[in-house]
Amino acid sequence: MARTGGIYPQVEPGVTALMRGRVIGFPAEGRVADALRAAQGAGAEVVVLGARRAVRRRELERGVRWGLGDLSASDLAWHDVPAVPATAREVVARRLLIEGAPMLLVRRGRQVLGVIDADLVEIARPMTSLAHELDHVDARDGEARLWLLRVAGKMGEGLGTPVFAVGGFVRDLLLGRVAPDVDLLVEGDGVAFARQLREEIGGEVVVHAAFGTASIEGASGPAGARLGRIDITSARRERYEVPGALPVVSRATVEEDLRRRDFSVNALALALSPSSFGRLLDPLGGRRDLARRRLRLLHPVSFVEDPTRIFRAARYAARLGFRLDIAGIRAIRLALRVAAYPALSGQRLRAEVELMVAEPQGWRGLASLLRWKALRLWDADYEESRRGVGRIRAGARLRRWAKRSGIELDASEVMVIALLVDQHPAVVSRCLERLAFRGEPARRLQEAATATALARRLDRERLPGPSAIADALGRCSIQALAGAWLHGGRRARRRVEWYLRTGRHVRPMLSGDDVVALGVPQGPAVGECLAALRRLRLDRIVKTRGHERLFVEAWLRKHGRRVARRPAPPERRVRFGRMYESATSAAHATRKAERERRP
Repeated sequence: MARTGGIYPQVEPGVTALMRGRVIGFPAEGRVADALRAAQGAGAEVVVLGARRAVRRRELERGVRWGLGDLSASDLAWHDVPAVPATAREVVARRLLIEGAPMLLVRRGRQVLGVIDADLVEIARPMTSLAHELDHVDARDGEARLWLLRVAGKMGEGLGTPVFAVGGFVRDLLLGRVAPDVDLLVEGDGVAFARQLREEIGGEVVVHAAFGTASIEGASGPAGARLGRIDITSARRERYEVPGALPVVSRATVEEDLRRRDFSVNALALALSPSSFGRLLDPLGGRRDLARRRLRLLHPVSFVEDPTRIFRAARYAARLGFRLDIAGIRAIRLALRVAAYPALSGQRLRAEVELMVAEPQGWRGLASLLRWKALRLWDADYEESRRGVGRIRAGARLRRWAKRSGIELDASEVMVIALLVDQHPAVVSRCLERLAFRGEPARRLQEAATATALARRLDRERLPGPSAIADALGRCSIQALAGAWLHGGRRARRRVEWYLRTGRHVRPMLSGDDVVALGVPQGPAVGECLAALRRLRLDRIVKTRGHERLFVEAWLRKHGRRVARRPAPPERRVRFGRMYESATSAAHATRKAERERRP
């Protein structure tokens, strides 16, 4: 029995006090299904695979449920798991868990005594306030955003619903950047909270009930300041029934929500309740990864759950200048070994491309996808060529040129073409089908990605004047022109640029009614006459409306038609007759050459 005033030594618990559940060892090269059977037979929660690898039993169960039972157990494991000696103090283990370690191996010599699982240990994290950084939000973005955060926090406290700013908003705040949108997380009914918030700030609410999310657009702050888009989500956990499918969601706490996210730098939250306004929640070491400028994946099978996260990783790497860590590279390789992801829709894959090209440095993200071989998600036979990155950079240049020149080119289509120009036609076809391109759009992109012959002709042939270039390109879609530009050399690119900027807009001054009034009979002859006039204008043989009328007279005489007006003087008739002969003979020669090239 303790005595009053007695002195007793303070015993600090060691790391063994934090161990939970039984562990077993298993060969790293063993199959997932065999490792699961061994864990179930021994009642173990964690399977240790060699010196620094371990996998939870629930992760093995998920792998078997997804049909990955024949893979190596180490494919689903956490690699480079920190190890601590059994004699270490508890504070050592807690420090490693605070820094984001998913689990710790407790060793005595070479023997693993147990595992400390971050999911099963309550950790008292240091209190960090970002109130100072929020003051900078006020300075950079006016009062509107800070006002919104305070209003949301106060409203949540009144409703008994904790509210947090999360994800990209907090990440960009710590990086000193201005996030384009505000993401709010509610421990409760996010849709109901969004409707309540809308009553205070105005705007329109768009609800996505399946995921417990809503967006507010068109809201205003003090003095009518625009707030941009506000996304409100319910804190949730996710369960993926099959790889690549949309998840089944259920309500959760804020920390559970952060743990189900993709990367540690997005698993950050900022408390908004007045009593704790500005307190940072960082259960997975995201702030440390921001300082190291790295993207750290939160789960070994995260890319198998949702392969679009690979595209997201490339997008974040391009936008933030971060690098994906080695665990992320391993996770990509694992995701590519899984089957074709039938539950992953082509529309979702295409949406990721559109999001990528919308980034200022989006081409860098596409280059990362090539380097990671991630486009094999489009088709298993996709081959990464040595010139692939150069094609992507060329596609970015083409987009910039088109924007400066006022030419409408679909940015995502240009980049899809750039990614497919080096592929076999059959691979191109399958990739387009995987991206949910159908019908005419698919045909045009197929034509663009395989426009090698057109590019070669534009590079090598001495086409007789601008009209011949216009004749060669006039029947091509704008996608095919982009493909010829990407396939071609300098001459081909100059010719395509001239045609897009100038050549395709050249028209005769005379209209169809004008040439009919001059005596050209209605029907196909009107189109033939106008086409000949256009070729003459392209070659700058005719320059005025009067010149065009004289040419029509020559055209009529050539075809034995009656001239509907007083004929021109003989010397001018001869001159324009020669012009007509020159223009039409060149056009006939061009069309004949085209027919001879056709298979």
